[in-house]
Amino acid sequence: MNNEMTYQVFSLNPDPRVAFLDDVDENVPDYRKLTKGFRLKGSIPESTTFTLSEEGGDMLCDFVENTSGTLIVSTRAREALEAEGVTGDDFEYLPVTLKDKRGRALKSRFYIVNPLQKVECMDRERSKFSAYEDEVLSVQRLVVRQEKVPAELKLFRLGEWPQVIVIRSDLVQRLQEAQLTGLFVVGPGEKFT
Repeated sequence: MNNEMTYQVFSLNPDPRVAFLDDVDENVPDYRKLTKGFRLKGSIPESTTFTLSEEGGDMLCDFVENTSGTLIVSTRAREALEAEGVTGDDFEYLPVTLKDKRGRALKSRFYIVNPLQKVECMDRERSKFSAYEDEVLSVQRLVVRQEKVPAELKLFRLGEWPQVIVIRSDLVQRLQEAQLTGLFVVGPGEKFT
């Protein structure tokens, strides 16, 4: 792996024009299992529906912003991720339907991306996090110990706190080159929400 690779974290897109979802946790059975990276195929029905928030903008992106920190992508983004090796037994793509602000189902298909692989790789000296005894309760800034991450892994959950989804910089670059919209990440040590 190239030494110039870095690991970044998905974060909230601050652009007020971006449409977002605020009902993901309410509409996903076993939502807490989803945030921890458990296999959910079969327990999230294809009829699962989310509605765009009235408070959000009107720009629906390939990476769908949401207040739950769940990775939700368009078919185009799914295809780009799969083309870059984000596929196989370490990932689930769970189909969902989005509705516009008026409650009408969109024709396009969207997917929850559920990375199942968790890697304990947080640099505890350089990251900012809250913990009780040895259990991490939240992470505000993340620096990854690169030597702990398998060389082929481009997208995974942070083992110490699986709510955080980590993406390698070369994958970010490929997704940007594919002109996918809505992708917002922060670099090593930067604050994220």
